[in-house]
Amino acid sequence: MPERIIGGIVENLSRAGSAGFAIGLHLTFTSPRYMLQSYPASWSDRYARNGYLVNDPTVHWGLENHGWVRWTDLADYDQSGMFAEAAAHGLSYGVTSSILARGSRSIAGFSRADREFTDGEAADIHDRMGKLHDVTLHVHSLPPVLHDLLRRLSIILTQH
Repeated sequence: MPERIIGGIVENLSRAGSAGFAIGLHLTFTSPRYMLQSYPASWSDRYARNGYLVNDPTVHWGLENHGWVRWTDLADYDQSGMFAEAAAHGLSYGVTSSILARGSRSIAGFSRADREFTDGEAADIHDRMGKLHDVTLHVHSLPPVLHDLLRRLSIILTQH
């Protein structure tokens, strides 16, 4: 039952990123096979409108590394002021997880408004991302039950 496993992992990750998250699973160049996103619409719109993807230090880090990193550790690479804009939308603290396994890469960002993620929380997110990466590696279409779960969690899903 991969849909039950996937659903459980996504539910847990949604709680970890209390201010929102974006998960790109199995990237080809910079396009993910699946994109799960729960950031506020105001931030997602601003991010797209300003073309932040091209200069996003979390994305650059995720494409060049594997593991996890706090957004504050990437502040020196934020030439566009994206982190300050994100904080204005309630995304004050964040962690990025990058998985490179079995010939595929997945990158995710998780945010909270109240405090930094602890090392333990960041490691737990990264571990769960690794499991989500593995369980979705050979899944090419998500079952309706998972779409329903994502809708209940108010998570936007796009498939490429």
